[in-house]
Amino acid sequence: MNNLKEIIVENISTKEKNKFNTINDLKTYFKDNSNVLNFIDFNQERFKSILENSYNCFVIENWQIALIAKKKTTRKKKGNGQGSIYFDNTRQCWVGQYVYNSKKKFVYQRKVENKTQFVTRFNELLVSIGNGSYIEKKNDTIKSILKKHIKQKYKDGITKGRAYKRDQQTLGAIEKSCENFINKPIQKVTLDDLESSKDYMKEYYAQSVIDKMWRLLFKAFSIASSPSVKLISCNIMNDENLKKPKSNKKTRKIFPLTEKEREKLLDILDNQERNHKYRNIVKLEWLTAARIGEVLARSRNDINRDKTALYIHNTLTEDEDENIILGEHTKTYNEKTGIDDGERFFPISTDVKEILNEQLGNKLTNIYNLLFWDYEDNTFVTPNEVNSWIRRINEKYKISNKSLHNHRLRHDRITQWKEARHGFICYSVFSRSRRGK
Repeated sequence: MNNLKEIIVENISTKEKNKFNTINDLKTYFKDNSNVLNFIDFNQERFKSILENSYNCFVIENWQIALIAKKKTTRKKKGNGQGSIYFDNTRQCWVGQYVYNSKKKFVYQRKVENKTQFVTRFNELLVSIGNGSYIEKKNDTIKSILKKHIKQKYKDGITKGRAYKRDQQTLGAIEKSCENFINKPIQKVTLDDLESSKDYMKEYYAQSVIDKMWRLLFKAFSIASSPSVKLISCNIMNDENLKKPKSNKKTRKIFPLTEKEREKLLDILDNQERNHKYRNIVKLEWLTAARIGEVLARSRNDINRDKTALYIHNTLTEDEDENIILGEHTKTYNEKTGIDDGERFFPISTDVKEILNEQLGNKLTNIYNLLFWDYEDNTFVTPNEVNSWIRRINEKYKISNKSLHNHRLRHDRITQWKEARHGFICYSVFSRSRRGK
């Protein structure tokens, strides 16, 4: 009778209840009721088998007697050894214990579950672990996943300086657009959450920014659904019904210069602004259609011996603190493949040679032997400085009624080449005899 926890006696008529700890206490209570007492004495040996069940009631005359056994706390091993179930006296519920990723885990019986339901749920969990479909509950968010991803790319050398900063800026845009779920566990993020972020994206960001945000969000779900991480069962952004939003902002079209604008700009560069420190920079970028950062990164060493080709292989860029630095590659370098599509040799024409000779004629005393250097501040000439100067001369001389900037000069030169290649009537303004000579 050691497994007897307590005895509850209830008077069926009055509903009065009494609790006892032993059979002897029960017999004492009924000492004046010979019928009940004789029943207890007669059946006392049977109580042991009755207590095999956790709760047993029987009625004697007007009394209901309940024998309550102690719950066994010894863990019952599952047949396959994947887990065990036991009753927790402290919590007063059934507990399932299992091992996942070498760590002990516990599942507790819910208030609405009976033992059979709990055991079924626990067994289903063990089966999911066995077949690899189990997903452990975690609180990793899209924000935490992407911050780790961006930092790891930087550590691995996949991104540097400006690219690293751009990733951080894209994450900042995602935080604003997806503020309703950016800090929610990714396991709880739904398609509706993603849909709700689209309106903000379309209203406040250009399509190029939306493209970057969408790619980064997709990366977060791809990481979370990868076998090594396994936070979610699949990437919900692969859903056919989910479409990338299109920006409400109109893409600004860059127009090439007209023939008249070209002539006027060339005249100003060769006369009124002939001696300005940025004149050769602007003219070289216009002639070569090189990016302004590529022009500013050219050194004496990039000109071959017979001065027939200019080697373009890197650009000025920014580090993570937005400081201008000399990059190792061009803007189009692919970190994954190691291929730099922007690396090229540009043929040196008469006009280009004139500019290079003029720069080489000056003393190049900077540490990089760059053709263009700010000797007053002993630092790089920055793309923004050159851009600002182009805008100022446009305002001063009324060259074009549209904005004039570095990228427009590059676009203009490329347009001339395309038109010439496709047979349009086009000739370079640079081929004409220049005024002021």
